[in-house]
Amino acid sequence: MEFPIRVALARAVPVLPRGPGRWYEPRFDGHRMVLRLTEDSVALYARSGRIVTSHWTDLATAGTHGLAPGTGLDGEAVIWKDGKLDFSRRL
Repeated sequence: MEFPIRVALARAVPVLPRGPGRWYEPRFDGHRMVLRLTEDSVALYARSGRIVTSHWTDLATAGTHGLAPGTGLDGEAVIWKDGKLDFSRRL
């Protein structure tokens, strides 16, 4: 897999698909990120491909626990504080 990779983007549909193997999750409006774990390091990439590991060091550290080298995760990074999303927090 080559990095940075293009992230999966959500799109509106009139009806949710149904059937086996379909999973849904809440859509949080956060920072789209790809986590890449290698034998030697972990890196976080923004949707643009820019490396943002230094802005999300706690997320990078967490990514080193329980994941195998070669793992790539694509998802939304959000700041959760006191039981809710914190959109006013500066990075």
